[in-house]
Amino acid sequence: MNTGVEAAETAVKIARKWGYTKKGVPNDQAKVIVMEGNFWGRTITASGACDDPSRYTHFGPFTPGFPIAPFDDSEHIRKMFESDSTITAILMEPIQGERGVYVPAPGYLREIRRLCTKHNVLMILDEVQTGFGRTGKLMAYEWEKDVKPDIICVGKALSGGIMPVSGAFCNNEIMDVIGPGDHGSTFGGNPLGMAVAKAAIKTLVEDGMVENSLRMGEVMRDELATIRSPLIVDQRGRGLFRAIEVNKDSHVNGNDFAYILMKLGFLTKATHDYSIRLSPALVINEKEVKEACGIIKDGLAVLEKLNKERSILAKK
Repeated sequence: MNTGVEAAETAVKIARKWGYTKKGVPNDQAKVIVMEGNFWGRTITASGACDDPSRYTHFGPFTPGFPIAPFDDSEHIRKMFESDSTITAILMEPIQGERGVYVPAPGYLREIRRLCTKHNVLMILDEVQTGFGRTGKLMAYEWEKDVKPDIICVGKALSGGIMPVSGAFCNNEIMDVIGPGDHGSTFGGNPLGMAVAKAAIKTLVEDGMVENSLRMGEVMRDELATIRSPLIVDQRGRGLFRAIEVNKDSHVNGNDFAYILMKLGFLTKATHDYSIRLSPALVINEKEVKEACGIIKDGLAVLEKLNKERSILAKK
């Protein structure tokens, strides 16, 4: 396919048809569980299958069949599986990027895998943001043992940022439910896109970018840990997929901080107002990581001054 959301939509189509033809779910009743805090695109289906008002307000009505469950709560998933045999799949990110690089507790993905196997539910992992070395592993689910999803959604890094290329990976037993004419796209699987994807993955692996992401992520983590600021309440992540969180009690938000960092020469993005996502190029070196962390430190000084001024104005 072309975009990340198309990869996820493709995975849902495959899972639904698998549910009807293999699991025996009654027609038009298949459900795919999605997570609170998820982000998998801005199509009508993806916009409705989320809990973010900025994505669903004034865009309904939406596609039914997507119950929303709390992320990082396997007990809630167990109860849903046991009470509803029409649940066909669960679609989730191994690390929630748009939520602010939220990393679930150790063992969570493994328990979801166990529950999916027990209840004959497909485990779909959205690795569009986290895949291909971003977290210091080839795929983010590899941070846990004995976790192998049934379907993997990929995009972004699949083409090294050169072309719109995405895809849904699964084994033949699942994929073969899709027959001729069931699915397609004008530019999906085009020869140039496939050549670019092949070259991008080959370069990523052979040039050691996955290993570099792990090493430089550790350097970034350690450098960020040395920064002392009352405005920062947390830093988290895996590899070169990290975030710092701004104190919600301050008079500033992440968008202010992202703008300040941009003016200082560091491009990043605020998510949900209070988290700043840090995802530099996988070829970044130690000197550049330390320079970036220095910019963050300088940006915090500016932010603290701005916060102080706003506090004074608020009192007046």
